[in-house]
This record gives sequence, C-alpha cells and structure tokens, in this order.
Amino acid sequence: MNQSRREALQAAAQWYARLCSEEAGPADEQALQQWLSSDPMHQWAWQRVDQLQARIGRVPGHLALNTLERAEQHFSLSRRSVLRGLVLMLGTGTLGVAAYRHAPVELWLADHHTATGEIKQLTLDDGTTLILNTASAVDIHFNANERLVILREGEIMVTTASDSAESPRPFIVQTPQGRVRAQGTRFSVRMLEGETQVAVFEHSVAVTTRTGSQNQCFAGQQLTFTADTASPATSLSPTEDAWTRQMLVVQNMRLDAFLAELGRYRTGVLRCAPSVAHYRITGAFRVDDTDQALHALSKSFPVSVNFRTRYWVTVDEKNNFRQ
Repeated sequence: MNQSRREALQAAAQWYARLCSEEAGPADEQALQQWLSSDPMHQWAWQRVDQLQARIGRVPGHLALNTLERAEQHFSLSRRSVLRGLVLMLGTGTLGVAAYRHAPVELWLADHHTATGEIKQLTLDDGTTLILNTASAVDIHFNANERLVILREGEIMVTTASDSAESPRPFIVQTPQGRVRAQGTRFSVRMLEGETQVAVFEHSVAVTTRTGSQNQCFAGQQLTFTADTASPATSLSPTEDAWTRQMLVVQNMRLDAFLAELGRYRTGVLRCAPSVAHYRITGAFRVDDTDQALHALSKSFPVSVNFRTRYWVTVDEKNNFRQ
C-alpha cells in the first residue's frame, strides 16, 4: 500500500475512534466534515471504514488501522480472516483489549454472535430456540449435568425445550452477575452496565446472584440483579419482546431514552441534544431501518436529524440545524 493511502487510512481510523468517544462534540462533527471534503482520498478511506463496519460491526479506530490495511490488500477477506488478524494484533501486545469496552475480541470469537443491527435465531441441540439481539454473543456448554448458555454481551430470548436426556438437565443462562434457571419457560436476558435484566413471558425463572441471593420471577414480570442483590419484580410491558420481530415499540418514552435504544441497532454515534431530550415518543419502529425511524422524528417533533456521516447523527432543535 502506498504512503498516501496508508496515511489516509490511519487518519480515518483516528477519526472513527474520536467519533466513538463520549467526549466527541459539535466541534468534532464540523472538523470531520471539513476533513472529508478536503481530499477525495479522505472520502475513499472513510468508505473503507464503512465497508469494514458492515463486515464486523463496531471496531474502534485504534484496532481498525491494520485491519483496514489487510482488507485493502485483499478486500474479499472472510470475517474469520479479519478476526484472526485482530486476534494476532491483540496477542502480540500491540493493542489492549481493555481499551475497547464495547466489543472485546473474546466476544467476536464466541460460539455465536451478532453484529450491530443483526438479529439471529438458533436452534440448540436440545431443541431450545435462542434469538440473539443486536451486538450479542453467547457460548454454549451442554454436558451431562446442565445445559448452560453463557451470555457474553447483549441480549437473548430463550424458549426452552424439554430435555430428552434420561435425567433432565437444568437450562441455565449465566452472566457476570449470576445465573438464571429456566422453569419450562420463555424469557429474555439482557446485560446492562454492571447488572442483568430478566424478563419472563411464560412460566417462571429462578435467579441466583453470584453471591448466592435467590429470587423468583414469574410470567409478566421483569427484574434486574447485580452480583449481590436483585430488585423487586415489576410488571412487564407486553411489547418487551418486539425486538424479536425486528420492532422497537415504545410508549411515552423520553426522546433521549428512545435514541439510546435505537442506537443499539446502528453503528457509530447517535446523539440527542439536551434541549430536546424531554420530548415523549410513542410508536412502533423497525430496527432494521433506523434511518427511517430517525426521519420520522422530524415529522413529529420540532427537531432536526443531522446526518454528518453514516456513523455520526445528532438530533437537535430545528433552529440549531447547521447546513
């Protein structure tokens, strides 16, 4: 690869890292736009970032550079080949896994995983149905004593099947905070920041925190638990499982909370200006077409949806929109 392309890719990777940081603001948006328009080579490099994101989901800029270079040399690389390159980079100590909290490499190498915006259904060996929500990862460990699903990241929906083994094995979903044991049920498990959320749609589950605290959650209920304690169960919205049908259904939700949920299904940054965060939204939106959902906002509220790039979108007051 010639030097000018390498420099452009390096800058694009750095821009993407800045875009994904929590400190990025309007000044960065303007600077990125200026950088993109200053040289066709910059646009070329950014398109390579775009193509890479489509392949492997959200990759931080400081991990992306060498991957981009390898992909540019032979862009028909398989997903496994790209991941192997990232693992090699991490294994040699040139990069740190901890620096990228959203999708560490062990998640990419999990038994089953989904990219950002992808929803996938699996049938396990025992007949259990498992649906992985966006940016999710699981490992499956079935043995003579238990059927174990380890949720590494994201959210899953489980519809358990009866165990055909001579001695029925319990079906368990494990997270860093504890274990959820199915009791002939349909339920979802979602990892949040430092806690796990469980929602039960049929029958019940038994929750055991990492320190041994035990709780029950019944159909029509949900609860969250940490490694130490579980919150009291609360009523479950009947549309809580809408994501399994590619839908996000909300009722009187704050706009900032809605955008946080919608943002789970698209790569990059989706920002909400504080001045419009208080608006309340009700409706049903397809998560496989988040752009359409964003465009609908400008028809319902006095807001502007500003697409700086595909990976950088800001929802702001209409009079704050900058051409």
